[in-house]
Order: sequence, then C-alpha cells, then structure tokens
Amino acid sequence: MPANDLTIHFGGNSLRFNGDHAGILETLGTHFKYCSTAEGTVIANYNITTVSDSAFAVSLNGGDLFSNLSREQVLWHLMQDAIPRLNGASSTGLIFHAAALSLHNRGLILCGKSGSGKSSLTSWLTASGLDYLTDEVIAVPVEDGPISGLTRSIVIKNGSAFIWQHWLTNPDPERFFQFQNGTAWIVPTLFNPNGILQNITPRMLVFPQYNPNAGLHTEPLKQAESLFHLLQNLVNARNFADGGLPTTSRLARQVNAWQLTYSDIESATQWIQQTLAD
Repeated sequence: MPANDLTIHFGGNSLRFNGDHAGILETLGTHFKYCSTAEGTVIANYNITTVSDSAFAVSLNGGDLFSNLSREQVLWHLMQDAIPRLNGASSTGLIFHAAALSLHNRGLILCGKSGSGKSSLTSWLTASGLDYLTDEVIAVPVEDGPISGLTRSIVIKNGSAFIWQHWLTNPDPERFFQFQNGTAWIVPTLFNPNGILQNITPRMLVFPQYNPNAGLHTEPLKQAESLFHLLQNLVNARNFADGGLPTTSRLARQVNAWQLTYSDIESATQWIQQTLAD
C-alpha cells in the first residue's frame, strides 16, 4: 500500500484517504488495517494537507472539511466523520450499532449505542480469548448469510482505561495510540494475537447497559422484544423500502437474546462466556 494512499471498506462502500503526511496515513492504516481487504464503490475522498509543522487541513471530495488541526485532531475527526458516512451509505445490508465476537464459531452480538459498554465488554472478551470482529457496527446482509463488521481498532475511552492497563504491559506504540483526553485506539491483536474474524454466524444477542450502581442482572428477551431493541440501533433503515424490518425480524428469530445490566465487567463477561458456551 503506498504511503500516501489508504482505502478502507465496509458495507459495500469504500473511503479513500490520501495526503502529504505519511505519519497520519500510516496511523490510519494501522488502525483500519483489517478494513482494507475488500472492495466497494468509493463514496468519499479525503485529502490531508500539511499547513505547518503542527497544523493540517482536510478536504472532502475537493471541498474544505477541517482546517488548522493538530495531528491528533486530524485522526480523531477523520474517525468520527468517516464511519458514519460508510454506515449511512450502505444498501447491501442493515447496519447496526453493535460489537461482534465469536467463541468456538458461536457468534456473539453486543448491540447498543455509545455509552452502553459494548467496547469495554468487547475488549475484555477479546483479551479473554474470544475472536474479534468489531466493537462499533455490524452489517447484516439482506439475503441470509454471515454477518460482517467494521474491523477497526478497539476504541477505549478514558473511563475504561483500567481494561487495557489490566491486560497490556508496555503496549506496542505502533499498535496503541492514546489521545490527550485518554481515549485509546488499540489494535485487537494486542489483546488476542490470533483472534481476527471476517464474519460471524450469530448465536447470542446481548443488549448491554453499564450502570455503576447496579449489580449483575440478566433477562431473556422474547423475539418481539429483541426486534424492538434491534430497530432502535438500526442505522440505515431509510435505504430500504421495507425499512429493514424483514431482515431485522430474521435476525431476532435466529438468536437467543438477553438484556444485560452490569457494573462489574469481570462478572458480566464471565456470564456472557458461560451462556454462549452453553
């Protein structure tokens, strides 16, 4: 891959990044490494331009997008801008806010919006030996088939830094990038060297909710309840004439679904592993 060009793919579409600063593109290439092995229609071209030793500008499809950003800010804003563009454009599958992993070929989906704890659970489960697909979004094909995901680096916020501090000793700086606000991008192979997936066949669906004042509480969901919660996390329903309802209903029927409330991550992940294994 040329040092000044990077293309990432998800949900049938692609984004292209280019520019004159090899370091920024190399960092993006590291943390989107597993999203660069497919093909798709390029829906956005980002260009990164060096303005000074410490300032950069970003254009999108030839028009100004960001200006006077630091290197760290460029990385942050590109991640925040790029993923929603891929999610919203997909018309080959339904995109859900969800993490996905697998234990002995038994697929696990953790579905929930930002703040639900899915990235924290994903990190701990990956470090515990589960294989990793994504901590952010999954793509469920309209026609029955395996589920894919945006296999970016795991994003751990400052409040969950104890996770990587627990599992990683002197993490490789090329695969671990920490922002000034404490958020870290962590290549999943730091947690599990051999645990990268291309897709999963789902067996278990969990809707997690972190609550610092709650004990561990699990509740099995009926198919109608699971369908309702899935629809709350569906990103691109507007791209389908049927609103994605038949495909979402199919997913709700093929998995055992649970509501999970937790405060202690070890207890929560132990319950997930045991239930998935059983």
